[in-house]
Amino acid sequence: MSTSTMISASTRELTSVRASHKKLHASLARSVTRRATRTRASATTAPVTTPSGVIVEREDLPEQGSVKLSVRVPEALLQKCYDAVVNGFNDTVTVPGFNASKKGEKAKNRIPMQLLINHVGKKEFKSACVEEALQNSLPEAMELVAANALQDSERITTHFLDMFEAFGGMHSHPSEDLKYEVLVELEPTISFTGDYKALSVKVQSPGDDNTAEKDAEVFYKNALKDLSTLRVCVDRGLVIGDAAVVDVDAIRVNDDGTDGEPLGGMKQDNFQLDTGDENIKLPGLLENIEGMEVGEKKSFEITFPGDWPQAYVRNVKARFTVTVKELFAREFPKDDDKLADKIFPGSTSIADAKEKILESVKAKNKFDLERAIDEACVDALAEICDVRIPRSLIEEQGRNMYSEQLLAMQVKQKMSPKALESLASAKMVNEYLTKQKNEIEKVCRRTIACEQVIKLENLSVTGEELHAEVEKAKSEFEEFGTEYNENQLYVQAQETLEAKLAFKWLKENCKVEILPPSRN
Repeated sequence: MSTSTMISASTRELTSVRASHKKLHASLARSVTRRATRTRASATTAPVTTPSGVIVEREDLPEQGSVKLSVRVPEALLQKCYDAVVNGFNDTVTVPGFNASKKGEKAKNRIPMQLLINHVGKKEFKSACVEEALQNSLPEAMELVAANALQDSERITTHFLDMFEAFGGMHSHPSEDLKYEVLVELEPTISFTGDYKALSVKVQSPGDDNTAEKDAEVFYKNALKDLSTLRVCVDRGLVIGDAAVVDVDAIRVNDDGTDGEPLGGMKQDNFQLDTGDENIKLPGLLENIEGMEVGEKKSFEITFPGDWPQAYVRNVKARFTVTVKELFAREFPKDDDKLADKIFPGSTSIADAKEKILESVKAKNKFDLERAIDEACVDALAEICDVRIPRSLIEEQGRNMYSEQLLAMQVKQKMSPKALESLASAKMVNEYLTKQKNEIEKVCRRTIACEQVIKLENLSVTGEELHAEVEKAKSEFEEFGTEYNENQLYVQAQETLEAKLAFKWLKENCKVEILPPSRN
């Protein structure tokens, strides 16, 4: 992968705001500096009567960052809704013996109510009446919180079937006022508990010139290994660098030296072991099996390091038993310039390949460092961002993250539609939202903090930059023959470019201390 490709891919990872916080972006545009006074107790305002006669009572729930609206639709308005539903069914329903309306015309013959309800279904008829009542009352009720409500966050908490009671008269006529409650999330109020213009972070370098040379050498050796051939070896014992097929088992050694319980997950039959792999981290393993011949079985003790990835075996003394079943010597090709292009594409000689490998490693280190600085700066900003993240934003971000995960799995594993449908079920999505709640909230807080800086510092994207970003995205989709929504591309491009602006501003205004790499 080229450096430009790596940077392009990482930019998409870093800008998790893409297509995730459209609602927040719209609501924050209305207010970015206002700080509401929060009290622990809820506050109820006097009922308000809307122009159509709907009575709305507002209760502030500051601890939840939301408002509860108690809505009462008077019986007189329900009668109008009822009549509209009846007229609508008369214009659309066909009942034998009665003329249905022609397109654009009213029905000539009214269908008797009992016959109409029987034909439509009582439940369906009442559902239509309730929906008509909601459509005629909810918009007016929402006007009370329109100034600071989070877009599309309203939820009717009253059960839909409970609202049927308002239509309990003969032929489902209105019999009482319709009452329901709506929970509306408010746009988050944001403040920074520290000076966002005076952040400082420490970032560990992923590598320097010394580590780059070592990494380049490892890369070169692995490239040669990929070009090597394996020869069955029966005339000698194992030499470091050989490949072997082994059976491995391990048990715990008790304090008195006796055999303990087997160590779960350590038993492996016909395990393919590459003794030249740089990633073999268990100290003493290679030294104990060196020289073993095919068919030989050997037991030895090893104590797992205290930083071993699996916590249950850290600092545990174990007795390993290894049997060598097959042994292969590795024969490497000679350093021939003809192999250069296979070692590193585009190289004309071994020396050129090594030089390009080193350049690639250094470029990756530089890219990883820039990414680490971005991450550290944003994390530091998020740490001082005081905001209650709305539930709807957490759910939206979580669903977007899960969708991206499914897409990556589909591309990598080419899952069947049935398997994909199973993973996309409501149960699986909700499990993900629950398990990844902390990570989702972290992403949301980072995004909110960055968007606040964009507003406070008046950072903006030019039309030329936006157009160029969209064209680049188009070309990527078209290259792989993927469909796209151009309007959505503009939204995503806007968010991506704004994220880049935030990262750039943070790096320019944040004190960054680069620590040496953890490895020599």
